[in-house]
This record gives sequence, structure tokens and C-alpha cells, in this order.
Amino acid sequence: MDIRTLHVLSKALLPAAAVTVLMAGCNSDNPDYDSYDTSNKTVIREAFLSQKVDQIGGATTSVSYFDDGGTEWSLFNMADRLAATPVQTTAGTVSEIRLDDYIRDILITSYGGTDYALVALGSSGIAVVDISDPANMSVLHTLPVNYYQDGITFAEGGGALVTDVVLEGANGFIKSLETDGTTVWIGNEDYGIHRTTLAKVIGGTVEVADNTLEVDDEVYTLQYAGEHPWGAPHDLQLHDGLLYAAVGFLGLGIYDPVTLDRVGSYNMYTDTSVTEDWFINMDVTAEVQPDGTDGVATYIDAETGMPNYHQASFEILDVWHGSVDQPTPWADFDRYGKYYYNAHALDVTGTGANVQVYLAYGLGGLVAVDVDASTPSAPTTSYSAYAPAVPAHGPDSPTGEQSKSLFPYFGAGMLKEAGVIDVSLDAANNRVFYADHFAGLVVLEGADDPAANWIQGTGGFDNDTIGDLGDHWPDYEFVTSYDMAPNDPTDNESLPAWMFASNGPALLVSGEISGHGNALFLMPTISETTGNIDAVQATGSGGLNFIDIGNLAETAMEDRFSAPVYFASTDEVGAAADGSATVKMAIGHTQGVTTTGKYLYVADGPHGMSVWQIGDDNGLPVEPHVVANTLVAEYAVDNAGTTVYPTPHAYNIVLASDNQHAYVLSQSLGLRRVDISAAEAGVGTVGAPLLLTPQPSDFYEHNTTSGSYLGIKRQDHAYDVEMYGNYAVVADGSNGLTVYDLTQNPDPAVTAGEHVVDNLGSASGNPLLGRPSGVDLWTNPADNRIYAFVAAGHAGVAVVDMTEILANNTAGQMELIKVFEPIKIEDDSIGKADSRSVDVHVIGDHAYYSYGGFGIVAYSIEDMLAPLPTGVEPDKIWKKGDFDHRPEAVAQYVLNDEPGLEDTDPEALYMTPQYMSTSALINSGTGVLYSLDEPKLIFYVAYGGAGVAKIDWSDPANPVLLQHQDTVGEATGTAIAHGRVYVSDHEGGLVYFD
Repeated sequence: MDIRTLHVLSKALLPAAAVTVLMAGCNSDNPDYDSYDTSNKTVIREAFLSQKVDQIGGATTSVSYFDDGGTEWSLFNMADRLAATPVQTTAGTVSEIRLDDYIRDILITSYGGTDYALVALGSSGIAVVDISDPANMSVLHTLPVNYYQDGITFAEGGGALVTDVVLEGANGFIKSLETDGTTVWIGNEDYGIHRTTLAKVIGGTVEVADNTLEVDDEVYTLQYAGEHPWGAPHDLQLHDGLLYAAVGFLGLGIYDPVTLDRVGSYNMYTDTSVTEDWFINMDVTAEVQPDGTDGVATYIDAETGMPNYHQASFEILDVWHGSVDQPTPWADFDRYGKYYYNAHALDVTGTGANVQVYLAYGLGGLVAVDVDASTPSAPTTSYSAYAPAVPAHGPDSPTGEQSKSLFPYFGAGMLKEAGVIDVSLDAANNRVFYADHFAGLVVLEGADDPAANWIQGTGGFDNDTIGDLGDHWPDYEFVTSYDMAPNDPTDNESLPAWMFASNGPALLVSGEISGHGNALFLMPTISETTGNIDAVQATGSGGLNFIDIGNLAETAMEDRFSAPVYFASTDEVGAAADGSATVKMAIGHTQGVTTTGKYLYVADGPHGMSVWQIGDDNGLPVEPHVVANTLVAEYAVDNAGTTVYPTPHAYNIVLASDNQHAYVLSQSLGLRRVDISAAEAGVGTVGAPLLLTPQPSDFYEHNTTSGSYLGIKRQDHAYDVEMYGNYAVVADGSNGLTVYDLTQNPDPAVTAGEHVVDNLGSASGNPLLGRPSGVDLWTNPADNRIYAFVAAGHAGVAVVDMTEILANNTAGQMELIKVFEPIKIEDDSIGKADSRSVDVHVIGDHAYYSYGGFGIVAYSIEDMLAPLPTGVEPDKIWKKGDFDHRPEAVAQYVLNDEPGLEDTDPEALYMTPQYMSTSALINSGTGVLYSLDEPKLIFYVAYGGAGVAKIDWSDPANPVLLQHQDTVGEATGTAIAHGRVYVSDHEGGLVYFD
């Protein structure tokens, strides 16, 4: 018996909500419709996670140069694949091997006459790869790294201090590596820095007790204030007898390479001399609570100068829950501002008193730090200069108090990935090359004296486009030494003007080449005249470019360089703007997936939406290949006088119930409808893909170039959508819920905004809906009232009465029933769940919410709709130690409660439910039917960095883990078809299991 195939005899036998699950066409909802002769019966095949079938694509974030004595090579990653190819002006052969995990760093070294690549593999440890023949690389072994640190204290999400915490594990997250040919230094993001010998790494010397790499010394670099630490080492460089480390949110650390004592540091956040940083003239010592009479620095960490756990606890307990009016520097930094101060990588030059460190400081830009290392045991540091990063494009107006709340999670996705990522010094030409997420490859002159050279004219630029300096918006209005206005005034997403100005330090700004700019290296010799390859740069969203630097005096920026060679992260071919099959398809920013059974729809951030055939006409799985796509670009393209529009910043995809239209959720441009009828009819084929072309009449958004509608000021960050008749109900991020009329033409040239019919959560004074990222509709069979169950981000879970707008066409009457953070009990103390609600599904008489690190919670619909006592506001239904009208969950599931998974850090994201009635199992070969004893409900859950889980939730009160599989990247969404589970794995690309 093939127990993977289940047969539902009649949709009429299912509960009304279960029919919705079976028939819905949204991400994580669409079931597997196989093409058997079902005699009007729906065939659903249970999916399994028994084995990984394939990993397709992936991001490229690590690159290294290697000269084998005869050929110059580039070693790079495509997610977990280590690839090697000759550096030349035409594309050579790519040789690759697959390693155990996502590749974080590639260090080239030699030992005993053999060349090796030491590869940082995150939680899998360090792989040792023989590269003496790069075309035939081989893995010697992979070594995990253990760690241990006790005596840690932090403030948990409810504000209580958790003391004497032990931090330990056998699989430290290895991010960076450095060697001098004898010693190896290891950057472990779970702990700090380890030191061992190269002989032990190459020889595979391990601790007997746990079979992890034997290390000689180590230093703990993290600082805890809240539950998430700062100070993880991202990059290491040994220079002139000192070890320099980019330590993430703590900036720069300088260590004695032998003792690993920290002998110096630099942190722009605590540097009060810097006035053009995120918090402008703020002195954190004046922001935290004042010290007691004993003079002890109670609220500041003595070593780092950062707010500590006492400050975090005070802000949660007294400011947030106690309504005390005091500054919140910990929350402002940890929940938003830290992405400005995120040191990713560094390069170092000079000796003695004249050392210069170039820090790739994330959204803080490229920061130059002067170091006086004439006394190596006590080097001193000072700020020199900076070049600002390209801002992450976000809302064009402030959201008031929400932006300053303790858990806003506002724009976190783009903020994490934006800014300056990598840097490399071209000392021979006195230039610095750096990678900017949006600007691609940038070259600055005057690297020997940044303070004198990294300025634009005489400064005095007015970038304050909002009028309230310090409101912390990504326009960088606080910058006064550079012109941050768009270079193209007609395009708000144009790169900043300073990058193109003749009176600025930028010699080159490439813009995005095949995707977002990421890791790079420079060739040993750089020439503007030879026509050879001068730089190799990864495109973070998947692929590698070889770049030839041309005449930097050319007038047009595009004439100053060329990129003659590009390697995409897949072998797939997509349709170009003219419809020709000429686009190399890279996927490495994969956010969402959904399926119609025969086809898989993939949302891949800057690459838009692609359609992959995954089944044949007989309902059997086939190897995935691209058969259709929207324009692979973030901006519209002119094709012989016709404008071809993309689906940019694709976050998620929801299918219409008839599978004739796909709705692409964008992280900046709302909802884009795409006609997929031709794709579903098989017009596009492998090798001859179909170009899908949405039009302005398909763009449902409330903020357009001609203005905003219905008073909704914030940008269209659309996460999810549910259809009801002609209405689309959108989980609209910080705008709450927005309802569009799909019968109205949203083209600004045609309409005055009639397509935007209602909103709840955007206008000032409305009940807070947080930042919704999931929505599901449910109709009460008793009275036909319609409710939206909302995953409300940091605000928790919510339910809204939608009857008047959806059934009676009465705008302005959406009614919030309640919104709350679920009950969390710790040490017999009742508090609130931290993290954020992400996704929601209503099945039968229960609502299931994924809730980040809190897990998955199930509520009865009856409890969610129960009326509140008179006088209780729907957004204030509990107060710690006073009253609590929150419903109790029927059940909660937490992945790291499972044996063997205790050390994981899971975040429950999007989930696919699969409901199967009591009807029958069918064997696809014989057609024999078998009955189930009970209905069956399964969730396939994308668990972020913890992979994907299959959970049996047939009994609402007792969820049971059936299977779990790690993925290479960060699992963000799931879809099921033909007994397979397809996972959008973000930087890991697309992975599928059966």
C-alpha cells in the first residue's frame, strides 16, 4: 500500500473551513492535486521529509582568490556548494562539490606542500578541502567546534533577569577563519574566537569526549543584555602582530593573537565624537538609568560601554509595562538601530602608529578607523571618516510611536541585508573597493587619508526631507557631509547623488550587477588598460561576476567598468524582456513557494516570480525546471516601445482559487496580479520559457508616484492576502489590514484610488495591529459573520470582524475583536510571549498561529471570539499583575522541546496545512482504496535556521512531531505536491524532500 496518497471522497464531507484549506491557492495553503481519474474526487498525497532530493540555487556570499602556480582561480559558494573556476575574460568550466552546510567563509592555505581550502560551515564546523587540483576538489573531513561559557545573565522577554545561564554546545556557528600558516583563528558566532594549530585542523585532531576540533585557547566575545547577544565575530584578519575582528553590533575588536586578550576596540555607537550616525549626538551613558549612590555603573556594561541587562529589564518592566517615561536606548538599538552598527568585514593596512582599519559597517557605511598600535598591548583607536551606505528603502514618512516601541521589528528583513558588506584595499593605487548591497561595487580614492579625502565638497548638504531630524528613517536625513538625494530626481530608489558627484571620493559605483552586491576580492594586479579581470564579486542573491575596471575618468559611470563573465546559481534559463530564452536564472533570496500540483511558483526577492514544472500530466513528480517567469529585474524595462513590468521584492505568492492568477506580495510595491493561465496551460516549456507580464492595471497598492490613498502613509509592505469574492484582504505590514476591490483598475492614470476600499491599523488612533504578516478568513456558519484572523507581528495575534466591508460593502466598519500577545509562563510568572506572530491558518474550529521563537499556538475560535468585559479595550485586554482576559491556548508546540533539538534556535515562520478526511487511502498503481480511522491534519512548518518540521495536529490539544530536517539556509515557506515538500530556503535557494 502506498500510504503517501490519500483520497478525499467528497469535498462536501469536509468541514467548511477544511474545504477552504483544500481549495485555497495561497502560499502554504495549496494542496497537492494529482491528475488521476478521481471521478469527481480530490486526490491528496501526504508529503514526507524522509530524504532531501535536491537543493537548487542558493546565494553567493563567499569568494576567495587562489593561484595554483599556473592558473588563477576563484573559489566561491552557491549556498552549500563549493565551486572553482579560472579567472578569465570568458566563462570557464565550473567545478564544484557539495559540503555539509551553507558556506560562510573560504580560507586558502598550504600545509605540507598541499593546498587546502578551510571552509567555515556555520553549525557544521570547518571543512578541510584539498584544492591542489581545483577542478577535482576533495573533502578530507569536517570538524565541529564546541564551546562553553557560564555565569551569563540577561533580561528575558518579560523583563525578568535570568541568571547563571550556561552557554554551551558541540556545534558552534563558525563564520570566519584566519591563519598565518601555523595557527588558525576561528570566529564562532555562538561564542567568540578560538585558537588552534593548522596541523590539528588538517590532521583532524579532535577531543575524545565529543569528537570536536581540539582547540588551544579561546575568548568569549559576546555581550548579553536581552535574549539575543551582541559581539559575534564576523571577520578576522591578522595584521602586524595583532588580530583584528569585525564583531558585528559591537564594531571592531583588537586581540592579542596568542593570549586572545582584548587589547583594543572601536564602537561607533558609543563614540560621542561621531555626529552622523544613526543616533546622531546621543551619549548612551546619559540615556541609561543613572547609577546608584555607590557609583557602580549599574546600567552600562563596563567592558563594552553598551546598555546591559539591568537597562533592558528596566525598559521592559518600567517603561513598557509600567508606563514610566524614560529613554529606551537598549530597545532602540537592539530592535532597530543595531543594523546601522553591524560590522560585517574589515581590511587593515599600515604599521605602528599609522594603522588604518576599513570597516564594512552595514548601514553605517564604510568606516575608516585610525589605530595607534605602537604599543601592541594597548592600541588606541579613533574615528577617521566614512562613506555612507545606500539606505534600505523603507516608508517615506514616520509611523509615530510604533517606530520607537520595544519590539517593532520594523523593516528588519531589509535592514539585516542592506548596507556595506565587504571591503578590500587596493594599496598600489591608493583606493578602497567595497561592496554595497544596493550600489554593487564602489571604489573610493584617497584611501591613505580618509579624513581628508572622503568628503564631498565642503559639506553642508540638506538631506532632511522629512523635517524632524532624528526620526530614524532610511532616507538618512541626518547626513550633512554627503548629498543623499537620489541621483535621478524622478526615481526615489535611485542611488545617492554623492556617488556620482565630481566633488566626491567615488571613482566608481557599478549599481547592482546581476543582483545585490556582496563579498569580493581583488586580483593581485589591477589595471585600467589591460582589459583583464580586476575584481571578482558575489551577487548575494545568487551568482558571481568577473569585473574589468576600465578608465575611471570616463564621463558615464557605465563606461568605467564591464562585467564580461557571470555565473548564475542555477543552470536554468528564463525569459528576457523581449521573450527570448536568454536570462541566466539565479535564485538565492527565496522567500515563498506555492504550488498548483503541476507547477511550483517561487518568490525570490529581487528576481521576482518564477514558475517551475514539478509534475507531469499523469500526476507524477518530475525534476524541477523553469517554464515561465516575470521580468528578472527590480525595475521596468522598455522593449521596443513597450514597457515590461517586473514583480520586484517578491516576498510571497498567493494563487487565485481557479489557478488563473497569481498575486505576488511585494516588500515595497504592494500586491501585483499576474495572469498565469497560459503558464498553467503549458505554453511555457523547459528551454522556451514564457514571459509573464503584469500591467499597471494589476498593481494594487496605496502609495504610488501620484500620492497615497485613503490616508495610508506608510509604504506597501505586503506579506499575505486572502480573497473574498472581489475583495483582497492584505496583511499590510505596519499599515495593518488593507482591503482592495479587484474589480477596480488601480492604474493611477485611470483611477483616483477607488481600488483601495478600507484599512484598519494605519490611521492614528486606531487599535494597534502591529505589523501583520499573515491573514486567514473564516465565516461563522451560525450567523454568516466573516472574521479575519491576523498574525499581528510584535503585537501578537488578532481577530477582526470583516462582515460589514466584505458582505455589506460598508467601508470603515472593520471591528477589532481583540489583539494580544499570548500567555507565557516562566518561573510561575505569567507574562507575554516575546518574538512575533508570523502566519495563521483557520482549520475546523481552531486557529493556528506560528509565533517565531515562541513556537506554534492553537486557539479555539470560540475563545478568540468571546466578548470582552464591558469597558475593556480590544487592544488592552491584559495588564501584568492587574487583569488578564487573554484566551488560553488549546496547545503550543515548540521545536526545541524535542529531544536532540534543545540547542536549536528555531523561529516558526510560514506553514502549510494538509487536511485529510476519514475517507480513504489510494494506491496510485492499483487504485485500491483504504479507509482512515480518523481525520488527519498535518502542518509542514518552515522553521527558519532550524529547517522544516512535519507536525501531526490531528488532535488540537496534542501536536506531535513526525519528521524534522535541517536545510542549508533559512527555511521561510513550504508547499506540498506529489508526496514532496518544497521549501523556500532563502539564501539556500529551493530545496525539496520526499
